[in-house]
Amino acid sequence: MVIEMVRTSGVVTHEVDDSWRYGEKNSNDSVSVVIVPELFKTTDSKYLTGVGPKATTVYIRSGIPLAKITSGTNKDMYGPYDKTATDGRQTAIAGLLESEVTVNITLAGWDVDDPTVGMTYRGDIVKSKLPVVPEEGAVWDCDFYDVENDSVTRLAGVASGSAASYVLPAATSNALGGVKKVAAPSEDTVAALKTALKSAGILA
Repeated sequence: MVIEMVRTSGVVTHEVDDSWRYGEKNSNDSVSVVIVPELFKTTDSKYLTGVGPKATTVYIRSGIPLAKITSGTNKDMYGPYDKTATDGRQTAIAGLLESEVTVNITLAGWDVDDPTVGMTYRGDIVKSKLPVVPEEGAVWDCDFYDVENDSVTRLAGVASGSAASYVLPAATSNALGGVKKVAAPSEDTVAALKTALKSAGILA
C-alpha cells in the first residue's frame, strides 16, 4: 500500500512517502533504537524533507537505511548507513527508519523531542523507492525481501545484488499466478474484476 501525504511546514511543504513499503506493515517487525540526529544533516539534504530557507521544522524521511555506530562518543547509537563512514556505519545496514522524525530548528541548532525511534528490521520493501538507495554490494544485516516487478530478492545477511531472486509464477489455464498487487477495478462488476486480475497476471 502506497501512502502519500502533503503537509505544510511554515512556508514550505513536505511529502510523506511510504511507497518503499510493499504491502501492509506487520506489528512485530521493529525495535527501538537511539539515533544521532546531526548525522542526518548533510549539504544535499538527502535525508530530509520539508527543507526551505525559512523552515523552522524539517523531517527525517522514513525508510532511511540505518546502521549501528561502533566507535567514538556515539557508540551503540544509530545513524544513516554510509559506506564512507569510519564509525561503524559503513559495515552493514541494521534496518530502516520506521517513521519520519520531526526536527525543530532553533538558534541552538537541531532539536528532536525524542531521539528514540522505531527501526524496522524485516519485511517486504521496494528497494528502488527507498529515500536513499544503498549501493550494490551493501551488506544487509536484517531480513528484507525486495519486491520489484514481480521479482522477489532476499536481502537478509548478504551483499545487495548477490542473492538469488525468485520470479512469481505466471497464471496458466489451470492455476492462479503468484501473489501480486492488483489495481482497483474501475467498475464494481465481475467483468472488471476479471480484467484487473488478468492485467496483474493472476488469471490467464
